[in-house]
Amino acid sequence: MWKRTILAFLLLLIAAVGTACSFLYEDVSESGEAETVIDVSESEEDWEMIDFEAVNEEDEAITNEYYEGEWWVAKTIFTRCPTVCMTMTPNMVELQNELDSENVDIEIVSFTVDPEFDTPEQLKDYGESYQADFSNWNFLTGYSDEFIRELVLESFKAQIQEIPEQSDIMHPTRFYLVDPDGQIVRMYSGEDSFDLDATVNDIAEVTGS
Repeated sequence: MWKRTILAFLLLLIAAVGTACSFLYEDVSESGEAETVIDVSESEEDWEMIDFEAVNEEDEAITNEYYEGEWWVAKTIFTRCPTVCMTMTPNMVELQNELDSENVDIEIVSFTVDPEFDTPEQLKDYGESYQADFSNWNFLTGYSDEFIRELVLESFKAQIQEIPEQSDIMHPTRFYLVDPDGQIVRMYSGEDSFDLDATVNDIAEVTGS
């Protein structure tokens, strides 16, 4: 009996280790519900992007003022990500292409959560590897670890947490739609439950495109 109990425990432990990243990444931006589109425009919380100073993949200075008056979609990534980024970034590429085909004028921003490693050169190689169009998509770095944790916590209501034993960093998997005043008005599922049509349709409706 005890042998079966130990075996069952070991199997559960192996399964838990194998799915640890998925569990940690699950919708850390909100309650955990895997909703495709979440409207936060009427939320009692302050969903405002904090001020930031960064450089993009071309080592050009980019601040929050660059996006004043623009609609933009933000997300977090890091180039050494062994898990969710390999789904999120292709999803964002699909979103970029579809928005372009629908003539929806929008900017895209990827904030690295690993700024010490992710130099502009690293980010450019990363974006090119996924065939991202840099004309309206900036991959940002050039800030401190402490700052990106502050930005993610205050703006995205989420956390960043290193997982050294898995060479991973927990970070939010949502895409965030930011209005021309710097307010986050929508969150979209960015990983496995990403819905391209629903996301494009909502962005087009919200932005009036």
